[in-house]
Amino acid sequence: MAIYKQKKILALILGLLCIAYAFLLLDHSNRQQWVPKKMAKNATFHLPRASPENFLEMYRNLPSSGKKEQAGCHHTPLEHPLQYPLETNCFPYFRELHFQPVPEHDCDKPYVSITIGKYLGNKVCQYASLYLLRHLYGVRVSILNEMYTTLDKIFKNIVMPVKKPAGFVGRPKEITYLELYDKLYRTAAQVRSNTSSNLITEPLLKTSYHIIDYPGPRDLFLEHRKLIQSLFKFRYKVLENATRNINNALKSFNATYHQRDFPIVTVHVRRTDYTRHLKNRMNLTQLDKLYYNNAFEFYKKRLKRPLFLVVSDDPEWCREMLQAEDVLIIASEVKQEDMAAMSLGDHHIISYGTFSFTGALLGNGNITHPLTTNPRYCLVKCVKSPVFYNVDRGDNQQYSE
Repeated sequence: MAIYKQKKILALILGLLCIAYAFLLLDHSNRQQWVPKKMAKNATFHLPRASPENFLEMYRNLPSSGKKEQAGCHHTPLEHPLQYPLETNCFPYFRELHFQPVPEHDCDKPYVSITIGKYLGNKVCQYASLYLLRHLYGVRVSILNEMYTTLDKIFKNIVMPVKKPAGFVGRPKEITYLELYDKLYRTAAQVRSNTSSNLITEPLLKTSYHIIDYPGPRDLFLEHRKLIQSLFKFRYKVLENATRNINNALKSFNATYHQRDFPIVTVHVRRTDYTRHLKNRMNLTQLDKLYYNNAFEFYKKRLKRPLFLVVSDDPEWCREMLQAEDVLIIASEVKQEDMAAMSLGDHHIISYGTFSFTGALLGNGNITHPLTTNPRYCLVKCVKSPVFYNVDRGDNQQYSE
């Protein structure tokens, strides 16, 4: 009987210990969460000026479902290899595979060149898109002399080879960027299935190609943001002028770019020629002050005393619609200085254009973008980056009928 009582007491003690341990695990799990949803929605974070990426709220907007997910738990198409680009319009790549680059001086090997966009944002995106093909798949690449001439005046490290008859022989086949990327990805998938090595030494291309469109894969760019930033180092004079423009705007705050106690959020507003472009190409209406006010509020809830610096091709509209005590307009007419000014911001509010996205991409911090349900605008549908936030336009008509 005594032994039975001892066993019963021991079982009771073990049961109590198990219950206590379960509560301990639950408490530990709760403390490991980033922040409660209610707190993430309402809290204001007091942060230093030079803050790293990913420091904003821990829940981000997803345009497809409107739901929110915790930062650090996002799933991108890049984690699902074999979802082919032409099937998804996204740009996956093989994280575990590395391709030995084809020597640029090997004139007998196929190469890839690209057409030249009209505007600075197009040229920067085309250059970066072409570079990523070499970085990810090891193919030979080249740019046309006009692109080199334009970019070299603005950036001090444009090193991609210029296409010359002696080094890039033959007439390349015309192709879109998505089609070529899909071809490279499928070939890489086939090679991977036939080898156990993580280093692929055989070239993926048998034919030379010329990309005829104006690529700017937002999802791929954000996955390689630091790499792309390293490709475009502004020349000293461009940066100096951009900093001077910022300092002129900050005079009323008795501050300078390098001497301030508040974060700078750059804002890009493109109007003039873009209104017709938005309607004809993407069936979108122009962004109004409602979107920018929503974006201002987004940062005000998360930063301590942010200051918004606006660059635009229509400064008069900005002064009439946006200017406030914490919103300043940079009156500049030099595109490369506006892009450099955007890159100097701690965080960014962008519109739909390539220039807008590129300027923010070259900077640090977080990016807000106008949320739209228009099926013809799909440039950001694959973006799952934790630094990229969709903000409501604030109007009922998101695209024209």
